[in-house]
Amino acid sequence: MKWVDVAGAPGSGKSTLCDQLWGPHELPIQNRLPPMEWHDFLNEITRLFLMIKGHWSYTAAVRMNNRSIRKMSTVARCERKTTYIQTGLVQRGLGFGWRLNDLGIPLRELEHYFRLMPVSVGVAITNCPQDEIVKRNHDREKVKATAHENRDFMVPLMLPAIDIARKVLEDRGVNILNISTEGNPEGGRARLVNFASGPSFEAATARRSSEVEVFSAPPWFL
Repeated sequence: MKWVDVAGAPGSGKSTLCDQLWGPHELPIQNRLPPMEWHDFLNEITRLFLMIKGHWSYTAAVRMNNRSIRKMSTVARCERKTTYIQTGLVQRGLGFGWRLNDLGIPLRELEHYFRLMPVSVGVAITNCPQDEIVKRNHDREKVKATAHENRDFMVPLMLPAIDIARKVLEDRGVNILNISTEGNPEGGRARLVNFASGPSFEAATARRSSEVEVFSAPPWFL
């Protein structure tokens, strides 16, 4: 199954756009090792984990990467003819980015992640003024179910990582959709669906090649 990888700062509107197209738990995730062709990419994730090991959110980073790698491996192997539109591998790269930035590690260390990252149709990056993003994060505290999701502190740390992701992916020739989330989300969803109708960027995302698993799990793959 092809996919569109949606990414952006916390509060930039990713869930508002995507969750009506693909629910966050709509796709049953397989508990399998990642595809063989992801080997070098997984090694790069391991290297980045070593770099952020001292960060206070290290455990959360491991948990989120485990889920995302399993999810996107499932998508790559899936036989459905529809296109998956949700957050995926780009967002995990941005997660490494804000942590590297927080630790004072040069963000050039993030570039190779995006050079090696598996890509399907392309990447959609949500755009919204920073003050509006911060406001949305603060508004989450007003609702009991989302009170723990105020991540405004991540925003200034993550924005430089978004710039790096965009540049590296553009240099690879990856199709990128910049999508504003200030207005009616229905218009944004329509643009996402239209973008998703494009061809795969990499033939290696075909299900048949993805069936072959890596020989051994990375040390962080729990």
